[in-house]
Amino acid sequence: MPLPIVSSTISSVKRSLILHRLCRHVFETLRLAPGIVLARSGIVIMILVDTIIVGRYSSTELGYFAIGNSIVQPIVVTSLGLILGTLVLTASNYGAGRLQECGSVWRRSVIYSVVLGLFGLLICLFGESILIFSGQSRDLSAGGARVVKVIGLGIPPHLVFLACSFFLEGLGRVGPGAICMILANAINLILGILLVGGSDWITPLGAEGAAWATTISRWFLAVIMVGCVILMKDQALFSLRSFSLGRFSEWGHQRRLGYAMGLSLAVETLAFSIMQQFAGWLGTSELAAFAIAFQLLTISFMVAIGIGAATAVRVGIAFGRGNSTEIALAGWTGLGLSVFANALIGMFILVFAEPITGVFTEDTAVLAFAIPLLFWVAVALVTDGGQAVVANALRGRQDVWVACSIQGIVFLGIMVPLTWVLSYPLELGAIGLFQGVLIAATLSVLLLGLRFQQLYIKGK
Repeated sequence: MPLPIVSSTISSVKRSLILHRLCRHVFETLRLAPGIVLARSGIVIMILVDTIIVGRYSSTELGYFAIGNSIVQPIVVTSLGLILGTLVLTASNYGAGRLQECGSVWRRSVIYSVVLGLFGLLICLFGESILIFSGQSRDLSAGGARVVKVIGLGIPPHLVFLACSFFLEGLGRVGPGAICMILANAINLILGILLVGGSDWITPLGAEGAAWATTISRWFLAVIMVGCVILMKDQALFSLRSFSLGRFSEWGHQRRLGYAMGLSLAVETLAFSIMQQFAGWLGTSELAAFAIAFQLLTISFMVAIGIGAATAVRVGIAFGRGNSTEIALAGWTGLGLSVFANALIGMFILVFAEPITGVFTEDTAVLAFAIPLLFWVAVALVTDGGQAVVANALRGRQDVWVACSIQGIVFLGIMVPLTWVLSYPLELGAIGLFQGVLIAATLSVLLLGLRFQQLYIKGK
């Protein structure tokens, strides 16, 4: 056979193999992502539902609820990052066939989660002082502090739930987390309606009632998810009921991964929390409008988080097997799916902007501020979701410190001052805040993508 024909045949076979692998990554990512989206977004949906219930009850109470969550959010997300090594190492060990080490990762993570949760609760006890220090009014600080203290009681169980969920996701088992989250959201909805507005036999608690609904639901999640893990049919293969935690020094790699991911998420969340403080200075109506738009950005972002976690699992398994081509295909597949999904969500938000905002509040002053914000939410969530997926792909291959540095510089060093300039000196108000998010997220996805490609070239 002539050499040109042989060469053409080989090239055709290679393209066919790559297309086959790509399709498999799309299938596996989409198989994992919906369950992970439900598990992750369920907590955010709780806050979204509470925001709707509180917003329809009182715009003032909505302000308390929003400013209170701005304190709790950095604590939860930072802690989430510190235990995210659970997912990465579970997937990597599972891909390499080290099943008992997967169980060790889970046991360490649960203990770590309890310690981090108690530390987070301690911080929440000083919520009012933190809000006053950030420049909020006495009234807003007092109302927000009541929310912070109650939600703080739910931080330890929330982190235990995440540790269990990360472990199961690393094994490719996303069903338990999704089912438990659906049940927890039903509980939260019922309790939220009863506690926020009250009834003939319950005193209305406003924002504090919504906080209690979320905290009770999180305790339910923790108990059920621990049960799901230790009652697995094949739990013996992973030694899940063992009490051995190993020496503290043996936790080293898991902790170091967590330090980088925790710092990365802490910086990013701190930046968004500062941005929320900027919103608090704009006034009650504009703060309430910002809270609505920010909730939409956050819940939409959960789609990217689900795809990103699925991508981290796929990349982690390929990394455990030492296959650089599969790592690259898994990462870029995740990014493509995220951009496509979030673009569709953005178009939905644009088309139904008025009815969506109307679900949250009937206050005309708040609606006047909120509706124009949704255009920027729709655009920003595409690149914000994209950078989250690429960051997860880097975490899946255990390259965490460069991603941490990139996100720290972009979000804290660029986005924070940029949003302040756009909102105040340039007098764009809340719109300037979301414009800053768009610019920062676009820069982040470009830099993270370059890093991921650089590692692929080095690994070839």
